[in-house]
Amino acid sequence: MSDQSQVSESTSNARRLGALVNHDSVTVRFVSLWSLCFALFLAAWTVSYLLLPEGLLRRSGGPGPLSTTADSVATEFLSIFARNIGFCLVVVAANTFRSIRTPLGYLVVLVTWVQGAVVWGTDSLAIQTGRLAPSLSVVLNRSGVYELTALVAIAVATRGVTVWHQASGPRWREEFERVRGPREWTIERREILVLVAGLALLALANYREALMIVAAAS
Repeated sequence: MSDQSQVSESTSNARRLGALVNHDSVTVRFVSLWSLCFALFLAAWTVSYLLLPEGLLRRSGGPGPLSTTADSVATEFLSIFARNIGFCLVVVAANTFRSIRTPLGYLVVLVTWVQGAVVWGTDSLAIQTGRLAPSLSVVLNRSGVYELTALVAIAVATRGVTVWHQASGPRWREEFERVRGPREWTIERREILVLVAGLALLALANYREALMIVAAAS
């Protein structure tokens, strides 16, 4: 296969993926973006577990484990949930910028998934447990992927909050133009359901994380 045909195929695949994550159906958007995020998560988790130094992101910011623990599960939960709600607002704010078809909140979510994978693979959690080897049991028994899944739901449900739009590429050069204001935003019933489900999942995952943190500290 020639280089030109490989580039053409890659471009075609990228367009298909773009069509899926920006689909009119919020369900298709969610499944597509979650699948992409999870694939990148597994790749980053494996590479960081095998190759990156331990504790690489232990002092990094962003949503995730707290450096101190509270006296009660309720206090710890409220602290974690407040931080993550704040980050959700960052995702929604990023969605007000759309590059061609794709809201920038998607990029924020993708980077957060990769960061979470590196945190697990390099034992950069606030409460050290050793490097977490990639496995299904780790995914199911910890709160991280559930929190990240909630971010995906919130991002795809608020795709329509565009204010600034970059109509064409190249993305690194073209400017964003204001195309509408918040009063013109619309959200469908299914998007509301996905948004509420994402917030509920986030709350449950944060409560589970609070239980684990307080138990580990006691």
